[in-house]
Amino acid sequence: MNSPGDVLTKSAVRRVKATSSIAAPSVLKLCCYSLVVFGTVFLQVAELVKHENFKTCSQSGFCKRNRAFADNATAVGSAWVSPYELEPTSITMDKGQLRGTIWKILDGQEEKVELPLVFSFYDQGFARLQIDEAKRQKGQIELRNGSKVRKERYNEAEKWALVPGLKLSTHAKHTTLEKAGVTRVHYGGIAPTEAIIRHKPFEVRFIRDGEVHMVLNERNLLNVEHWRAKPEPKEGDVDNGEWDEDFGGATDSKPRGVYSI
Repeated sequence: MNSPGDVLTKSAVRRVKATSSIAAPSVLKLCCYSLVVFGTVFLQVAELVKHENFKTCSQSGFCKRNRAFADNATAVGSAWVSPYELEPTSITMDKGQLRGTIWKILDGQEEKVELPLVFSFYDQGFARLQIDEAKRQKGQIELRNGSKVRKERYNEAEKWALVPGLKLSTHAKHTTLEKAGVTRVHYGGIAPTEAIIRHKPFEVRFIRDGEVHMVLNERNLLNVEHWRAKPEPKEGDVDNGEWDEDFGGATDSKPRGVYSI
């Protein structure tokens, strides 16, 4: 004869099995219902997106131009020479900020484009690189169509893109080795980091704990579109959206000209 304890235990087991057999279908139904609801909502959201309101690269002037620039450089291969070089004698360092001048050498022209550089180094190991154009900074460009917009590039990204509380690495030290063609910057109190800046062609390597963590312009595809006046149209010219661009029934007259990076 079984003891009362045995009877209770078996009864409990039977109840658990019965409950499990009832619960299993319920859970399955709930999962299926959730999938149906999720799928329905997802499809509704997908239908709400109007893809015709978003440009593809082929519809965007700056994307087409920079992709063509990269394709051309890749096609040339090892013969490709980046037109950007940092002038070593222009380099200064003060309170965690390195300043200098990058020159853009225009193919087949004696003219060079002056691009002021500001490199900010922070105690947390971060770095911020800003490349501008001297003509735009000084207001020496001509706006198109009588526009009254500002001539300089937008320069307030710091307010929206940087984490608050970052402190410049005021103890950062730099060494310029002109013969080697590099400038080395040691910075970052919390996370000691080194930036090795190659002058020609311009390139930056960020090193921490003896390892390269990031390389800027490793493939020499940096492209800063400088200001120039709109030329007179010639037969055979291809319009890549440099001066006017239409999309969705609206026209962008680009009063500042081309200026993508």
